[in-house]
Amino acid sequence: MAGERRRRKTPAAADAERIAELEAELVAAQRTIDVLLDKAEQRSTAGSSQAALFEAAARMEQQVEARTRELAEKGEALAAANSELRAVTSNLDQIVRQRTRALAESEQQLRAKNAELERQSSAKAEFISIVAHELRTPLTSIVGYLDLMAEGRFGEIGDAMERPLASLRRNSHRLKRLVDEMLDVSRIEAGKVLLRRRPVALGDVVRDAAHELAPLAEAKRQVVTTVIEAVPPIDADVDKVHQIVVNLLSNAIRYTGEGGAISLTVDVPPLEMYTGRWARLRVRDDGVGIAAGQLSRLFEPFSDAQPAKHHTSSVPDSAGLGLYIARGLVELHGGLITVDSREGVYTEFAVLLPLVPA
Repeated sequence: MAGERRRRKTPAAADAERIAELEAELVAAQRTIDVLLDKAEQRSTAGSSQAALFEAAARMEQQVEARTRELAEKGEALAAANSELRAVTSNLDQIVRQRTRALAESEQQLRAKNAELERQSSAKAEFISIVAHELRTPLTSIVGYLDLMAEGRFGEIGDAMERPLASLRRNSHRLKRLVDEMLDVSRIEAGKVLLRRRPVALGDVVRDAAHELAPLAEAKRQVVTTVIEAVPPIDADVDKVHQIVVNLLSNAIRYTGEGGAISLTVDVPPLEMYTGRWARLRVRDDGVGIAAGQLSRLFEPFSDAQPAKHHTSSVPDSAGLGLYIARGLVELHGGLITVDSREGVYTEFAVLLPLVPA
């Protein structure tokens, strides 16, 4: 039946069916062409990617070679630097060894010089002590007889002898003071100063010293004032404290001009300034003052802060030992001495001495 129907198709129907088959084949061919085009594109893309990879690999190889050359150059430079460093280190080691030997030799020389200086210092101190002791006995006799002569114990002194005798007496006392100072220095440096401590009224010691040196101040028309506040007793050797005050006051008289003013003040220092229990003595003058560059060496032995033009024969002369002795005696008491000065205006010494323990 079906065969009969196919045989019954008209020519137009057969043509339409054939056209449909051709269109189907055309669509299939178009799909095949598209697939082939896609594969071709894929192959083309794969070829270009492979070429890019080859180019990248070539560039990488070039970079690796350049980096290798750079590392090789740096390695050579590093080797040269290491060689130079080894040479410098070797030179430094040699220099260090040479310097070490030089330092050892210098240290040995310094030790030898220090030993020699100590020996010379000890010999000097011993010589000063021996000379001072040997001079003190005849000087005591000379000074004593001159004092008796001046007092008329051996008869009246003629007018012609009065001035020479006064000069002899003044210079013999001066020489005796210098000998006594040298003895004090030798004892302090040898640690042979013994303190006989007891409660001492510092104000009374200051009054006694001011009274003792009053004639020297009056000879220069100087005004010496004392301001004594109520202060507990200090724990001290009264003779040594008297020597401290006399040394400071005589120093003030020496370097204060005609008609100058000197003040001695005894008080208790403010607690905010000094901790502990102290009595304070301040000796202030309006004399020549002390240059700033001289303050650091003021308490050294055999030093004099002022030039010779300030020395006069009307006051006790100095070998530069008075302040050194004063500092030594203050420190033996466990105290403190300081100085403040302005050249041409004033000088003030301050001494702290410990009070009797509560």
